Amino acid sequence: MAWRGRAMLQIPHWNRFHSNHDTLILSIVPATTKLRWPAASGYASCHVAEIKIKNRNDIRVSRMAEQKMATLKDVARLAGVGSGTVSRYVSGNGSVSPKSAEKIARAITQLKYRPNSIARSLSSRRSDLLGVWVPSLEGPYYQMMIRAIELELRQQGKHMILANAEDAQTDEDRLGHIDYLINRDCDGILMSGSRLGEFKLASLSERYPNLVCINREVEALPGRAFSIDHDLGGRLAARHLHGLGHRKIAVITGRLSAQDAKQRHGGFVDEMARLGDPVAPERIIEGAFSYAGGERAADMLLRSSAKFTAVFCGNDKVAMVVASRLQASGVSVPDEVSVLGYDNVDFAEYMVPALSTIHAPIVEMTQSACRQLLNLTYGLDLPFRERFEPALCARKSTAPPPSAP
Repeated sequence: MAWRGRAMLQIPHWNRFHSNHDTLILSIVPATTKLRWPAASGYASCHVAEIKIKNRNDIRVSRMAEQKMATLKDVARLAGVGSGTVSRYVSGNGSVSPKSAEKIARAITQLKYRPNSIARSLSSRRSDLLGVWVPSLEGPYYQMMIRAIELELRQQGKHMILANAEDAQTDEDRLGHIDYLINRDCDGILMSGSRLGEFKLASLSERYPNLVCINREVEALPGRAFSIDHDLGGRLAARHLHGLGHRKIAVITGRLSAQDAKQRHGGFVDEMARLGDPVAPERIIEGAFSYAGGERAADMLLRSSAKFTAVFCGNDKVAMVVASRLQASGVSVPDEVSVLGYDNVDFAEYMVPALSTIHAPIVEMTQSACRQLLNLTYGLDLPFRERFEPALCARKSTAPPPSAP
């Protein structure tokens, strides 16, 4: 006795198969099939070729088999078109008539067909993968960046592989993370704020032309380096605090070996000098764009004998740490000391008090860089721009000093 089919098979009358010599054989095409019988508490679902049931306590699966994956030829046969037509439809290369496209789409849905990505990449010589190199994953800055990249790539049917170079100490270490992406057959690479020298970046781009830099000015890479005018951002910070009446301003920078940290710091101190109130060296502390770096710099500043009524911080993470340390020490922000950040990451407006900061268009810059990489790599024509300007975002953490300095 045998049944064939894809539907659920129900065995309602076990008394018909009471003899130990009787064997019920269900020959089933490879598919997910559910069996139900009164003695069972639920369903049994498995991929089978044959089930032998001798009695309630003797249910044998003679051969397990994975469900057969539909092939391109299966789709062509069901749709009534040639394999070449299905191939053109799946790859998007070449023309397919609307009528054939409708048949193919219906067949793909019915068969649950999934194109073989490995075979497709071999034939097209591309993986549809883009590598993303970042120096760290700490904090919201890189989360905002990665979210923007992922959204842009998804809209074009592409995906990303991420390399986090947080543990890299030398240029060789950093290049090792780039090699990791290249060895994964990435079609192109986005690099964020690399501390690699311009010469090494230029040399790398010669070896791997589909390379685009984010938050980095590189004269040797025209059309492939996207940046924010951080010098202007530093000047905007100086004008804001100076305009509020602050003259004794402390500065906590990022690592000044990083281009963006050096630019925003340079813009700030140059603008303060232009305004007639240069920043005293004892009020400048080189930190790092991290929570730990912010903690060390804030502790150094509070232990110093320097007098200040405002602190300009190299990024919002450091500003958050500084504001927290000040208030824990009994110093009111902004009534006694104003705190100004940089970047305008997503938590800034939710701090207490809400953080005044310099808005850096991180998402817009990242989207534009990603579009240009897609253009270079896949021959698209997406709009992009290379240079972006920051803007002041004044909130509640900055105010006039309590008294004239």
